[in-house]
Amino acid sequence: MWSNLWAQIADLTIVVVLLRSMTPILLAALGGLISDVTGVTNIGLEGQMLVAAFSSIAVGSATGSWFIGVLCGVLICVALSYVMAFFHLRLGVDVIITGFAINTFGSGVTVFLMNKIFNVTGSYNPEHLDKIPTINIPFIEDIPFLGKLLSGHSLMVWIGLLSVVFCFYMLYRTPYGVHLRAIGEAPQSARSLGIPVKRLQYSSLAWSGVFVGLAGAFMSMGMTSMFVKDMTAGTGFLALAVVLLGNRNPVGILVGSLIFGLAKALETLLQTIPNSPVPSQFVQILPYVVTILALVVYAIRRHGKQTDSLGTASAK
Repeated sequence: MWSNLWAQIADLTIVVVLLRSMTPILLAALGGLISDVTGVTNIGLEGQMLVAAFSSIAVGSATGSWFIGVLCGVLICVALSYVMAFFHLRLGVDVIITGFAINTFGSGVTVFLMNKIFNVTGSYNPEHLDKIPTINIPFIEDIPFLGKLLSGHSLMVWIGLLSVVFCFYMLYRTPYGVHLRAIGEAPQSARSLGIPVKRLQYSSLAWSGVFVGLAGAFMSMGMTSMFVKDMTAGTGFLALAVVLLGNRNPVGILVGSLIFGLAKALETLLQTIPNSPVPSQFVQILPYVVTILALVVYAIRRHGKQTDSLGTASAK
């Protein structure tokens, strides 16, 4: 078993699987981050990803265009974000309840539409699907080591990495980002300075929908060529854990996504090894074990910061 695993590490197969597994977690976590910095935690990431995954592949297979499919998934996710914002910000419904309602809705409506539109229940696998394209970099793709490391990855992998740069710049280098962070840290003070708190919270949830929509579309039109009932399998909740583990910072979220992506990559590779002595059930829980460990690390780090702040306050 170990020789097979080492061979896949040596030929960089694990890097390819890592980047593919990391991308939906990274995009969804960035979406969760942008809403979270304004004080609105988007618990509905899981349901939004499901709706985006289904609508993307349904529209993409009908139109024959991956771009239109992805665009449809993103727009529907933005619409769901506005619905969530309306119930929470306008009607005052608790954000946790609203998020779980979105998750329940996403799980149910995708199965219902899959049955009504395509007359299938478990999965929808279109015959001719224009998948999200793979980017092959000229000249570099022919270099043995560097070619597999940098070339041949899905376009969405590069969009995910560029999104980290975009979110960092937006949050820390623009007045808009400063206002978003001010709302999350001190909403009353921000309102007293004339910052439109609710309007910016609406916009942050819309941005959240954009990134979550990209994540869901990639799962059905990039990682696979099908939609499977509840195919996100907790990815939205993993993304929420990454937001905490990454200390609500785009760069930290990238590192956290790499850790979770590595756990999912090892899960995938171990399942492909023939006659593996490791039980499949153990392999499948790896990402969730990492989630628990990440939350423990976050809790310890937060407790340490609170202890230091109390010690500083008492010293003064």
